[in-house]
Amino acid sequence: MDCDEEAAHLEWWADQSTCLARVPVRVIATPSTGEWRAVVLPPFDDVARQNLEGLLDVDACFTLRFGASAIEVQVEHYDRGDRLRLAAIPGSVITEHPDNQRGWSG
Repeated sequence: MDCDEEAAHLEWWADQSTCLARVPVRVIATPSTGEWRAVVLPPFDDVARQNLEGLLDVDACFTLRFGASAIEVQVEHYDRGDRLRLAAIPGSVITEHPDNQRGWSG
């Protein structure tokens, strides 16, 4: 099984210009599945974990960003609060944004 491990960020956007959360993660991907497992680094404290759970309750769609590249993913907890499962949203493609901003088409 081919797996890649990289540093990345999960971002939760309220709208085109407002990023409400940017979480550093280490992701392990199996390229053929479009899924990743992520570990929050550094691990969350209780307040940060509750804040993330609140965002997940509102909308589990996050942007997974590797530098200037990004893809939209669904996020869910697994194992413990600092471990997450990510799945590419169907139809989402990896985009390149040199200014490191979310690429909205509207």
